[in-house]
Amino acid sequence: MLKVLLAFAFFIITTLTGCSTNSESTNQVNDSAFLQLEGNFLNTQLSIDDEQSLELNSDSIKTLNGKEVARFPISTGKHTLKITRSGAVIVQRVIYVSNSNTFEVVVP
Repeated sequence: MLKVLLAFAFFIITTLTGCSTNSESTNQVNDSAFLQLEGNFLNTQLSIDDEQSLELNSDSIKTLNGKEVARFPISTGKHTLKITRSGAVIVQRVIYVSNSNTFEVVVP
């Protein structure tokens, strides 16, 4: 009888410990951010990471919270910004943009 009880106890213990659950979830986040220019950015040229320059004119203006800004999507990570006006560099910065953030640059 003792052998039957030990076998039954062993069976119950192994059954209960073998029936555990494991749940795991993965959240995928949007890997994007924005560069936002404020100030005197009209008639300037924007270059990001020494790529082709983008002319900033009145078509680039958006109104956000009562301010006139130029806003562009940008990938996350490290970038080199250069803003020129009439051939003169007025802003040159290395920035690090994190996920889902807006990096603001005030153009003099």
